[in-house]
Amino acid sequence: MNLLKSEWIKVTTTKSAYWLYGIGIALAVGMAALFGQLEQSGAGDPMAGEPGPGGDALFALAGVSAFTVLLAWIAAIVAVTGEYRYHTIRPTFLVAPARWPAVVAKSVLFVVLSMVVVVVAVVVTLLVGGALSGNDSWTPFSGDGLTYLWRFPVYTGLGTLAVMGLAYVMRNAAGTISLFLVWVLALEGMISLIPRVGQDIAGWMPFSNGDFWTQGEQMRGYVTWGEWPAFAWYSAVCIALWVVGLVVTLRRDA
Repeated sequence: MNLLKSEWIKVTTTKSAYWLYGIGIALAVGMAALFGQLEQSGAGDPMAGEPGPGGDALFALAGVSAFTVLLAWIAAIVAVTGEYRYHTIRPTFLVAPARWPAVVAKSVLFVVLSMVVVVVAVVVTLLVGGALSGNDSWTPFSGDGLTYLWRFPVYTGLGTLAVMGLAYVMRNAAGTISLFLVWVLALEGMISLIPRVGQDIAGWMPFSNGDFWTQGEQMRGYVTWGEWPAFAWYSAVCIALWVVGLVVTLRRDA
């Protein structure tokens, strides 16, 4: 508990987490407001025809998946690498010479913070988007919105473990963030372009599997199995990355 209190003090006395979490929520709400207006305009157009993808609550959550989740992960990376940059990790390990309790405490705290921030973002974006669009399905308390309300935080919490594992391995904020963004935003989408084997490999990409489990068939891509096997694979990779970071932390100098 003392280590958790220590990590909480570190988070609440630095501005980076406030900014990253706040910007993530603000951008998500801003996009929900914009899409809510577009949905309302489309619904009022007699020539609009059948409802498009905007009818799904996922349309309102585009900002959550694009900004809130990524910025929550970056906040976790900065929390780990900042300790190495400013050499605060050494007194932490002096207090906890076994090291693993300190790593576990920080990981638990940031997993919980990431999930709470995403819950807030999902609730607010759906409420704002639903109010502006007049679409009754854009609600966080029933239907697809309720599913997204718990799946997005779980997806984010597991991803937080993965990025913290990478951060403990690399110890450098710029390098970890660059690697992570290239992996999530570029590599997983481009690997399918490899001749002959690319699409088969793409089906195993962890974040693609996580997106499929979280957001449904719209994000299936090249994943060939069902949602729960995809979730199991995504979870296994995230936990494995965190374990690698823990082992590396235990084996080398602070």
